Amino acid sequence: MVIVMTTVWIPHVKASEAGKLFIEALKKYPGDRSLSKVLLNNAVATTKEGYKVVSAEEIKEGKLKEYLALQNKGLLFIANGIEGYKYQIEVMSSIVEAMDVVGLKPPE
Repeated sequence: MVIVMTTVWIPHVKASEAGKLFIEALKKYPGDRSLSKVLLNNAVATTKEGYKVVSAEEIKEGKLKEYLALQNKGLLFIANGIEGYKYQIEVMSSIVEAMDVVGLKPPE
């Protein structure tokens, strides 16, 4: 199982602009449920640096490349319109898969 976690940071003063661009990005690059299953949908936290938004999706078998291409298009669309907007995409394995890589099996 592959999980992709995306974290976005938005400066406080750009929140409204980012929200408008987010809506535009969703229209231009709509999510494709054939690629992934949403686990966490844009959870927002306010920090001293700005707003932090976190999403996580379980990627369907063989769909990682296509998912990442679509995700980057939407995020870059917003980043090009908002000064100080930053994002990070992390591709993660389940604990079972990670343990298998080092030759271990989790207890049943």
